[in-house]
Amino acid sequence: MSLIEAVFKRNADNRTIPFGVIAAETRLPIEEVEYLVMKALSLKLIRGSIDQVGEVVAVTWVQPRVLDRTQIDGMRQRLQEWDETVKKTALFVENETPELFVQ
Repeated sequence: MSLIEAVFKRNADNRTIPFGVIAAETRLPIEEVEYLVMKALSLKLIRGSIDQVGEVVAVTWVQPRVLDRTQIDGMRQRLQEWDETVKKTALFVENETPELFVQ
């Protein structure tokens, strides 16, 4: 569960996690991280890939689960940040390419 939590609390665009970080967050020796990730992949708790040479895990999906209030608040904050980014991008595009927008 600590692996799932470590992945879940990261932004979707920042889910490439070094073995060392996983070892620290799960309190496992670094030698056991690869086995833990393989087990999570085989149980379909996460989807992604393991780079054994670079010692990183790229997670593309996490099994949904019941969230507590703190986790829900974290999701709310990430959605607000995403909303602000989308608004800034739309404003930038509109200012830089006004010919694309009918007024």
